Amino acid sequence: MYGGSWQIQIIDEEVVILLALSRAYQGKLVDIVTATTMDQVLSQMDIFNFDLFLLDLDLKGCCSLELLKIMTDRFPDIPVILMTTRETESEELLERIAAVRSPCCWQLLEKPFCYEKLTGFIDRALRARLISDPEDHLCTVVDGKEKRRCRRFSRFEQINLSSPVTLAAHYQSAPFLATLMDISVGGLGLTTRKKLTVSQLVSFDEKFMHQSGVIVWSREEDDKISRSGIRFT
Repeated sequence: MYGGSWQIQIIDEEVVILLALSRAYQGKLVDIVTATTMDQVLSQMDIFNFDLFLLDLDLKGCCSLELLKIMTDRFPDIPVILMTTRETESEELLERIAAVRSPCCWQLLEKPFCYEKLTGFIDRALRARLISDPEDHLCTVVDGKEKRRCRRFSRFEQINLSSPVTLAAHYQSAPFLATLMDISVGGLGLTTRKKLTVSQLVSFDEKFMHQSGVIVWSREEDDKISRSGIRFT
């Protein structure tokens, strides 16, 4: 954050995305800086103090992975949101990203996506930057064969969630209360008295822009408390 404003660099050749994000953050303390070429990217990096990078992996004019390596080398603590039209579960793609980006934080989004989902990821990344602490550590979020490393920050507050249940052969949403323990760009950790199971789907309220998630690990602790990790979907 510089001068009270967040600074985000977006490297994408799709004008519609650039315009949509510029409008979404118009009037807010967020400066959107756009680039489409390697020269523009490097020049802007020398001028601005970016808090977040958004990088399109499908750039035609330059090598996206080369740009990602530059970001990793120069700004290892700044999170990156990666966007692509390719299959995000592709082992080859994930391995190529991990080879360049590990052990730094990154999140992968598949195009096309709704802009509410993209702004949700952006807002969470900026909140994580706001509460960052030099003593915070890196931890791994694992989803099957996909591995990401994201800076995770301690955060203690009550949050509202819901989970689908079957009642009389109909799906309904059952709300429950949890305590947020830590958060990263890719997910969060929480404790609750409700028993949660791996692969269970959950939904958040307006505090997290009604984002959804899936339980990736869960264990029972003392006093019938369940501690779980959730990956945003």
